[in-house]
Amino acid sequence: MNKAHGNRRRIDGGSQEQLALVFTASCGMALSSGVIASLVYLLLTMASLVAVRPAIGQAAPVSAGVRLQAGIDKEDVDGDLKAAMDIYERIAADNSAPREVRARALLRLAGCEEKLGRQAKQVYLQIVREYGDQAAATQARKQLALIRQKEQPPPPKTMSMRRIDSRPLGEIGPTDTDGERAVYWSAGHEYFGDLAGRRRQLVGDFRKHGAVPSRDLSMVALNLKADSARPHTLAVIKPDGTGYRELLRDDDKSNIFGITSSFNMTWSWDDRYIEICDFHPWSKELGQVWIVSVNNGRHRVLVDQADGFVRKAVFSPNGQFVAYEAWPRNDLAEQTSRIFVVPIRGGTPRLVFESSPWKVGNAVMSLMDWTSDGRYLVVHDVRQGKSALYLLPMKDGAAGGDATFLRFGQFDDGYTTASGALVVQDNAPHPENLSALLSSIDSDGHLGTWRPLDLNASKNAAPSFSPDGSRLAYVGLAPDPTRRSLIVRDIATGHEREIHQSAYGSLTCQYSLHNPRVYCTVEEERGESEFFSVEVESGVVEHIATFPEARYLVKCGWDDQTFYFSPNGWRFNTFDPPIIEWNRSTEKETVIAEDARFFQMPSSDGRSIVGLRDGTLSVRPISGGEWVPLVSGVRVNSPVFPTADGKWVFYQDKDAEGEDSLFRVAAAAGEPQRVGNLPDNYSLREFFFSPDARQVLVWRVASTDLWLLENFEPSPGK
Repeated sequence: MNKAHGNRRRIDGGSQEQLALVFTASCGMALSSGVIASLVYLLLTMASLVAVRPAIGQAAPVSAGVRLQAGIDKEDVDGDLKAAMDIYERIAADNSAPREVRARALLRLAGCEEKLGRQAKQVYLQIVREYGDQAAATQARKQLALIRQKEQPPPPKTMSMRRIDSRPLGEIGPTDTDGERAVYWSAGHEYFGDLAGRRRQLVGDFRKHGAVPSRDLSMVALNLKADSARPHTLAVIKPDGTGYRELLRDDDKSNIFGITSSFNMTWSWDDRYIEICDFHPWSKELGQVWIVSVNNGRHRVLVDQADGFVRKAVFSPNGQFVAYEAWPRNDLAEQTSRIFVVPIRGGTPRLVFESSPWKVGNAVMSLMDWTSDGRYLVVHDVRQGKSALYLLPMKDGAAGGDATFLRFGQFDDGYTTASGALVVQDNAPHPENLSALLSSIDSDGHLGTWRPLDLNASKNAAPSFSPDGSRLAYVGLAPDPTRRSLIVRDIATGHEREIHQSAYGSLTCQYSLHNPRVYCTVEEERGESEFFSVEVESGVVEHIATFPEARYLVKCGWDDQTFYFSPNGWRFNTFDPPIIEWNRSTEKETVIAEDARFFQMPSSDGRSIVGLRDGTLSVRPISGGEWVPLVSGVRVNSPVFPTADGKWVFYQDKDAEGEDSLFRVAAAAGEPQRVGNLPDNYSLREFFFSPDARQVLVWRVASTDLWLLENFEPSPGK
């Protein structure tokens, strides 16, 4: 347009001679002087006629459409908004101009007003009022709607929280779902599919300690423990089972991942990195955070927490920082969780949050995740006796103020999805997640039909049979959510009766093998455990002993003098605490299973202990000695269950058709026998047998109770 405008020249008297010369030169011809004179005369005559024409008659009027285009040229080409607005205003005021052109001129005028930072509401109203039948009015109405929205913004979205039902699937955690899809573990396989369980595809058949998908569920990080086929390996794979790549391998057995294959993994928001931490408490890699490249497996140590270990670490959305939670190395009594933030390129970590002191009943998992905009860390704390989520404002890797309340709940863990929602794991008991099925075993060792039991149970129900198998004792829910009830149920009639109530949630109980008495442990607020018994008929409580740490009753001995406990792991510097045999008469205690990194369980007769490790089920004397293999090639890594008399060992495995089944084998060695099918979605669960091994109860607790929290972030500026 500028070039075209530049070719226009006004012809006036002062330029006539120049015009002739220019015209002559432009012809590019060698002319004689006479010819030149004739041409000059002709041009001068024409120019004179043009110059005097206004005096002879009026010029033809320029149309409104042409003037509108001239204004558009001024606006869009020359950038002269003032000149363009003057043209638009003259057209709008010209009643002789067509209505369509006047409406368009007003619409362009409104656009110029907005370019100058001024509101054009009145111009848009004029278009709608005077030219409502024109196309420009449609655009004016849209602009008016936007203006009204700015003048009266819609109310903020209400924070919502909905439960994610994992029952159709299997085992999933807060890292495994975006609220619509999930990567989950079921019957020994990893699957990817919708939450309803209708459509799924196999990711792989991995014997694993961890599988964590990226936030967009496009890849899965695999923590594959060592076996006969490979060393301990960190790998990635796509949810459809393709694209398997190994990032790190412990080929030289140097134990680069710590003393066990247990560690925490999280992805960066752009899927370029994986961080691994919490290799294992008290290992030589204590308290380290590694950053691993997904592209080539290169890794570096970002954090080395010498005075503790790291429970969890998460990347900030912009990839500039990592937040991590550190736990103390020693006794946890009255200790706290501390959250630090460190630049991704390295540097000195900043302490940004410290939890309230830990007490009985308080969850110790403080760090959840960053919000998707990076403005907050979502943290968990217990204040004034109430467990809740809080939002900690963050700015440039430092705390930007005090944490503000978000929502009450007993939250164990949480992660932010790619869409900005928060998936949290709630530790509060929910009856819909708890279920029990009962069956009988005939004299030939065949399993009967499973039938449901409606129990008002807590998550640590630990059901046990009475000596004659007619009753069940289990830990149930009390009306007060801070308390637990010891309930006895008549199996035939379904009648239930509360015989004791505890003030704390760590109540664990077991029926005596010979007497109408139930033995229990409960953790006191100062960290000690009380061991006591309750008479079933009278409810009379007898104190037996006090232990200096949290200790949970695993099994009663045959003589009501010997008991087996699993203590709090902190005393023994391990997450896999040993099994302790304790004699009531002598108060002598003996560690009978020091290495609890695989499933072990003593028999109630006090003679033997059975264990399952790396696919081999073995037995040895409880007093010590060599392990004697009973069954090899067990494909399901699950607890084992010796009968009360020590004659049989029950365990889970897959049959020849690949179905999850219950098996048994004689403790004195022999061929394994298939007992029967497991109920659907009950694989990898605990079983409880009557003293005569003629009844079996399978107890299912959903591995997680997940909730999706949406619209929880404050609006920017608040």
